[in-house]
Amino acid sequence: MLRLASLIIGGVILGSLINWAIYAWAMFLKRPISPWMEPAEGESPRTAFDRIPIIGWFGRRRDSKVYGNGFWVRPMLIEIACAALVPWLYFWLAEGGLTGGVTQDLSLTENIANGTWSTLTSVWFWGLGILLTLICIGTFIDFDEKTIPDEVTVTGTIAALLLAAFAPMFRLPEVASPMGGKTVLLIDYASPNDNPGWHLGVWAMVTAMAIFAIWIWALLPKLPVWYVGLRKSTRFMFAHAFQPKRKTKCELRIKTRSTPGATIFLCGLLVVGIAAIAAAWTFFDPAKENLNSLYSAFLGMAFGGGLVWAIRIVGTLAMGQEAMGFGDVTLHAMIGAFLGWQAALLIFVMAPFAALLVVFLQFVFTRQNVIAFGPYLSVGTVILLYFWNSIWPGAANGVFRLGPFLLVILVACLVLLAVMLGGLAWIKGHFGEEEIGESNA
Repeated sequence: MLRLASLIIGGVILGSLINWAIYAWAMFLKRPISPWMEPAEGESPRTAFDRIPIIGWFGRRRDSKVYGNGFWVRPMLIEIACAALVPWLYFWLAEGGLTGGVTQDLSLTENIANGTWSTLTSVWFWGLGILLTLICIGTFIDFDEKTIPDEVTVTGTIAALLLAAFAPMFRLPEVASPMGGKTVLLIDYASPNDNPGWHLGVWAMVTAMAIFAIWIWALLPKLPVWYVGLRKSTRFMFAHAFQPKRKTKCELRIKTRSTPGATIFLCGLLVVGIAAIAAAWTFFDPAKENLNSLYSAFLGMAFGGGLVWAIRIVGTLAMGQEAMGFGDVTLHAMIGAFLGWQAALLIFVMAPFAALLVVFLQFVFTRQNVIAFGPYLSVGTVILLYFWNSIWPGAANGVFRLGPFLLVILVACLVLLAVMLGGLAWIKGHFGEEEIGESNA
């Protein structure tokens, strides 16, 4: 009972934190709805009662003239849901929710040989709890303003890499049955195939560094101008990201340029990250799971972000307009870093089906029926985790047995997508306006 009470209290506190982050991390809709934020102009003074989770929202109804009728309902429901779902998640994991009921037989599990089921449950609880908290924040911000802030994705990706390096047990499991028994293994970048081990050499370190550097470059505050050519566009992006001092003086240019704080932070993060990767490959024992888990996180990060990024580029070129926001790219990179490239692919495939639920929820809360791709990925992640022990065996014995041929299939699908979207854009451009004009006549 003490553990249950602690989890409920922790869930309520987490719900308050999520509500604060939804409004504090928003990029455009700066609404200080959370009672822990400074009140807006015209809002009634805050009281100590307002900061009491769940019930405090009833008192906030007095500010409906400022924020709109029913503004307090969603944050109150979020805190109620967290109070119920945090203990549910813990006990679901403890009872073998990810492993189909297998909870105790760890004697043959070499990659977590020194672990116990209680330790494994706690690591999953904290690791998956961080992921689910961040995608919840990102989803509701996406509902409100069609953006996913870097505070969500950058924080989550760094957290996933740290967990992979220092708590490798948090990776998703698979249940093996050697000699008639059952044991829990953890998937890595080679699953469901055997891990050869020799992949974790110098080239793996260089690959991890390259992935991290590309991720930093993608996050820099730059403005691509592709129509001027690759060389000039690269120069423009560099100038926009770093804003170097002007080479010429002009009376009209009165504003002094300086490097943005975001660029300075990301460059510092790049230096720290490259040094940390080099240290990991120097000091981690290749025979243990830390290096294997970290490399799996980097490949998941690259695959998840790269898949959505490729579709964004193909869709934008084919349709002549932005196909999806870059926040979707960084969100799926974060998910891949947490769960691995295999889960990232499965989530991406399930995302359109998850859209049906997302559209319903958004319509209930906002009366809007157009959404970004991020909520699809978030709901797909939740579905995958809940049905993991049923989904993974079939996927492992099917699609992931294709090996390198799977990459060929994905590239072919991108080509077909480009042809299809280009064809639709051509049809719309040549026939769409004429049909509209005829119907109006």
